[in-house]
Amino acid sequence: MNRIKIEMPGEFLFVRGVRGCIANIAHNFAFSDREIYHIETIVDEVCNNAIEHGGKKSEKPEENIIRLDCVFDAGKLELAVTDKGGEGFDLAEMIESNRKLAEDAVNFNRRGRGLLIVYKFVDDLDVSTNSEGTTVRLLKRAKNN
Repeated sequence: MNRIKIEMPGEFLFVRGVRGCIANIAHNFAFSDREIYHIETIVDEVCNNAIEHGGKKSEKPEENIIRLDCVFDAGKLELAVTDKGGEGFDLAEMIESNRKLAEDAVNFNRRGRGLLIVYKFVDDLDVSTNSEGTTVRLLKRAKNN
């Protein structure tokens, strides 16, 4: 088991570097190029959501910290992304809402389907909220293992 922890300011300009870092490490743990693309998409979406929705809790930029806890093992990535907002989030409700948006041809270009994409790219997904913030936990397995 190999663990890395990353703290980044809750600003979009840091997402690209964090996404690239995690994707580069995943390359060393038996993930295919397609799976690495999925991992990049997952990290991008979860971090962007944490910044957009989690950062609303504090008006002080220095308090808007996004924490990533990544555990790499042979053919497996466990990722937890924690922010300071979002109390009362319901994962099942959000997935269903995203699914309806994806099926709506009239509003096809609307935002709000990112979590559905994450859900389809991972093997397990959980979102928990409390007064301290929101944590998105996911598991991605390499398919060749």
